[in-house]
Amino acid sequence: MKTGYKATYDYICINHKFEIGHSYELSHKPIPCQYGFHYCVNPKDVLHYYPIQHKFRLLEIEDLGESITEGDKSVTNKIRIIREVPKEEYYPLFGIVNNKLKFVNIFGCLEKREFDERNNCIYYEKSNGDWQKYTYDERNNKIRYEESGGYWVKHEYDERNNQIYYEDSNGYWDKYTYDVNNNYLKTERGHK
Repeated sequence: MKTGYKATYDYICINHKFEIGHSYELSHKPIPCQYGFHYCVNPKDVLHYYPIQHKFRLLEIEDLGESITEGDKSVTNKIRIIREVPKEEYYPLFGIVNNKLKFVNIFGCLEKREFDERNNCIYYEKSNGDWQKYTYDERNNKIRYEESGGYWVKHEYDERNNQIYYEDSNGYWDKYTYDVNNNYLKTERGHK
């Protein structure tokens, strides 16, 4: 039996919902990056595949099936979810200090990230000095994105969290309309 760590967003990974204490089994042999339940033995390695964001959930798992390991990632056809690792525990595992993280990605480049108290990434910088900043509303919707090169994007949402407006620094804008049941109806597009 092997243990490891699986990253998800709200307990979902590629349309599969996981629950603490449950086991999941697939009928076929696992295939790396194609079929099976993927996880990492080293918890920090999950960041290569799932960047931290508001809905990030780190799960400790048991590999109970046939498994294959390639590099820093393993895949199995049978998994049991042991527990959710709390933020207070995984932040030190990842090397996050004062909501800031530095790590070398799978391409050998240094990345820096900074998070707000709700796990939203608010700043990202690459080793070449390029950066991105993100702003969120009280419901964790991304309302502004800007880059070191001057490009920016603005989003607006209604009270039901539907995006109703998009605008970028190139002058393009979109307005989105929904019915009373939150069904998308149409998009108006323009350029200033």
